[in-house]
Amino acid sequence: MAALDPGALLTKRAFMGNDGLLHKLQSSDEFISLRSQEDTPRARMPALFRTGRKKPTAADQEAVKVFSARLEQLQRSFGWEPGKTPSTARSLEVSAPFAGGDADPQRRLKAAEQMLAWSFAKTTARTGREWLQGFKIQFTGDDAGIDHGGLTKAWVQELGHALWGSETFFDTHAAGNFFKLDSTTDVVMHAFHVKAESLYRWVGHFLAYAVYQGCVLDCALSPWALRWLMRVSDTQAALPSILAAVAGSWRRDGDDTKIATISGSVLLSHMDDKQGLPPEIQLRASGRRMYSVSFPRAACDGSRQAGKRPWPGDRIEADFDGDIESAELVEGRIHWSDGDVWLRCSDSPVHLHAALPVYEPTAAGDDQLLEDLATMDPAMANSLWRVRYEMPEEDLQWLTFSYAGKELVPGGDDKEVDASNRAEYVRLCCKAALMYSSQRALQAFSDGFFDVLPPSMFQGAPVDIFQWLLLGNAQISDGQIDKLEQLVIPDGLVPKHLKDSAEVMDSAKWAFQIIRRGDNNFRSRLFEFWTGSGRLPLGGVEAIEPKPRLQVMVSQEKQLVPANYVWDVQIPGGWREYSPQMCANLTNMAEAGLRMCEFGTGHAMVVIDLGAGLQISRRTGERRRIRRRQLQSDESSVPVIVKRIDSWPKTRLPEGHTCGNELWIPFCDSEEELAELLNMAVMNFEAGFAMS
Repeated sequence: MAALDPGALLTKRAFMGNDGLLHKLQSSDEFISLRSQEDTPRARMPALFRTGRKKPTAADQEAVKVFSARLEQLQRSFGWEPGKTPSTARSLEVSAPFAGGDADPQRRLKAAEQMLAWSFAKTTARTGREWLQGFKIQFTGDDAGIDHGGLTKAWVQELGHALWGSETFFDTHAAGNFFKLDSTTDVVMHAFHVKAESLYRWVGHFLAYAVYQGCVLDCALSPWALRWLMRVSDTQAALPSILAAVAGSWRRDGDDTKIATISGSVLLSHMDDKQGLPPEIQLRASGRRMYSVSFPRAACDGSRQAGKRPWPGDRIEADFDGDIESAELVEGRIHWSDGDVWLRCSDSPVHLHAALPVYEPTAAGDDQLLEDLATMDPAMANSLWRVRYEMPEEDLQWLTFSYAGKELVPGGDDKEVDASNRAEYVRLCCKAALMYSSQRALQAFSDGFFDVLPPSMFQGAPVDIFQWLLLGNAQISDGQIDKLEQLVIPDGLVPKHLKDSAEVMDSAKWAFQIIRRGDNNFRSRLFEFWTGSGRLPLGGVEAIEPKPRLQVMVSQEKQLVPANYVWDVQIPGGWREYSPQMCANLTNMAEAGLRMCEFGTGHAMVVIDLGAGLQISRRTGERRRIRRRQLQSDESSVPVIVKRIDSWPKTRLPEGHTCGNELWIPFCDSEEELAELLNMAVMNFEAGFAMS
């Protein structure tokens, strides 16, 4: 680690800022290594968060399968079948992707942003149910393209590229892209100004639709944004109906100024938004348990009058610095027990699925906050962990109650952190970063997402389920290739009536040998070429729908006379039957009285010596015995002989058809020929160009 210049000026911001020296030191590999070598064990060791993305355990993967089955059931209820779009789906014409793909990144991004603008304009007013009924994507200028899933995959990939290919719509954080700050009220989309909350609600719709359709994409959104969905879902599920009914922003009767926002069981005061974070005041329904958190009465009520009176029916209660006040919802108004009346703010949306998560003010609650923060900024989580548990008091005095240039509490710039308030400081920093900096964006996003997919579907799901469903797995292992081969050979071979043909079987096996030799980049591009996505679903190749198929471009050529015998060649461990075409050649040779003849088998030339009963390799000289074997009466059949389709010469490049997840390959004479063509097709097709 480089030594510091003792003469250098080190400002407080440069040392303690979000990207300051302290954060860099505590998240460095050297710091982590040194801590692991400590001789004195500690009661609590930090997680030392390195990444914002958590890998699923085996138990997580099993749980995801359960919820994937629920999604499939929801799809079927709306008429969706693998590889088939229901008649209720709406046609959605959007601008085409840039055909050159990554060959010109700027032109691809510009075309993707235009596609995003068209898609947003045409679908932003659609309800969640209309999204579930779905869309049939059509690119302008592509009159022949019929969307049975392939165009939808290309559409999802390109919109993801538009959303996260630049910082136009999202800011870049350590663990991925995140929503703009709430101070950003609108963004520019293809020369038009769009309300930021409207865009983020639409992004919720879009990502829910991607999950619904089983589309896997390179989602660059911070894992916290996706974990937020489950935190909100869990909080909302446990929320009493009265607290759900009062969600939204409120003002006093006779005053247009917003006074508070109720989100779940939390009331946020807006009496003075310029000083610190909005104070949290915990709410409860009458008779329900509430965390005992007290806040200064002046934080929210201003000049409340004394005097309380009971109200019938369901009530909410708030703890104002130890003074419990109750309220009742009557005809859309909140009537407080001291006579104060609140009305909804007409210019603020009511977020139905955005209950703020509640973290217990304990060490366990703080650890959960830090774990969530690590999914957005692991370096900051490491730093705050140290502040919470191990930073000595002489170092704490460097810190004050402020975050990102804003006070965490009134007068926070002058309030120093010490041993007595360090936990509160860490808690407020985490909440400022996770929830309050982009609160309206997060609430709009979760509202849009759960407008499409009901949160009840995911009760009990792992907290990172949406990250796993959207991202899938970018690493394609040999084991996954083996499983794919088992799926495809023989049941996924096309034409089905020729799947047992030796020539078709050999071509298919050649293809998988080529895939195994490729690195992960080749495999990823192959899957994008074949299925429309360069990532595997979390469930692996078995979870791909429709099931992948491999078509060898051959047709059948029938013999007029049934064969009564076949020809075999000896191989290590036994005998192998020649292909029907080779058997026919040898039969014709024997009937013509020929002793020796030369044939091509795959990529090799062999000499057949019928008199000696030998097959001799022209290249190596290897000799193998051959024999003619009489078939039993019930085995006699017309031999299946395949031939190359005239429109598919052996030099034609393979094609990927992503609607049905089909790979079409030419009937080549050797594995080397097929490898050259497959590599050329896979490594040179352009991302963004639909191959369906």
